[in-house]
Amino acid sequence: MRALRNLLAHVPVETAAVALSEEFPWLGLLPADAVAQFVTEFIKAARISADLGQWSVLAEMLRGWKSTAMVYADPELLRQLSGPLDEDLGPVPAPVDGNADAR
Repeated sequence: MRALRNLLAHVPVETAAVALSEEFPWLGLLPADAVAQFVTEFIKAARISADLGQWSVLAEMLRGWKSTAMVYADPELLRQLSGPLDEDLGPVPAPVDGNADAR
């Protein structure tokens, strides 16, 4: 994985995007600027994962981007999530201190 991470860090984003699209075909659902952002985040997550020996960092990043691609695959869902809210959903409750019970 270190070799792949180093290779991707030294090739143009467009080249890396083509290579990664072969493994992650759902990248084709994303707009071009999002694909470039994916490549940047993939390289960063791969570096962190390789350095820590903890691949959950990369796996979580991939899950997030795949979920984003799923939204782009559904035009109605994309419209709903991208547009303004039509109604006021009321006040937002104050944050709860998660440590309050530990005292």
